[in-house]
Amino acid sequence: MSVTERLVAGSSLTARQLDVLTTYLRVVSGEIKMKEAASLSSQGRTRGRRDEPLTIGSYSRTVRQARTNVRRSLLTVVLGLWLGVVRAEDVRRLFELVGGGARELSDEEATRFLQLLEALLHRMVV
Repeated sequence: MSVTERLVAGSSLTARQLDVLTTYLRVVSGEIKMKEAASLSSQGRTRGRRDEPLTIGSYSRTVRQARTNVRRSLLTVVLGLWLGVVRAEDVRRLFELVGGGARELSDEEATRFLQLLEALLHRMVV
C-alpha cells in the first residue's frame, strides 16, 4: 500500500474524492478544463458506465464533498488547539513532517515517514 493510500485510509477523504481533488487542482491552475477533469476522473468508476465521463454535476459534487472534508479536518485541528487537546508545537511538527505535499519516497523512506507520522499522531492527542 502506498503512502497516499495509507494516508487516505486514515483520513476523512475517500479514494474517489482524492482522485477528483487532484484533478481539480489541475483545473484551478489552468492546466486542464473542468470537462477534461471529469473525463479523467471517470476512469475506474464503480457506478455507471466506465467508458462515459462523469457529468460536470457529479464531478462538481465530489469536488465540493472533498473540499468540505478537508475544511472540516482543518477546523477539527483548530478546535483541538482551542480546547487544549493538541498543542500548537505538535501541530507545527506534524506540518513540518508532511512538508510541501506529495513527493516520491523510496520504500524505506515511506516506511520511516509513516512510522514517524503514527508516533507523532499517537503522542499529539491527549
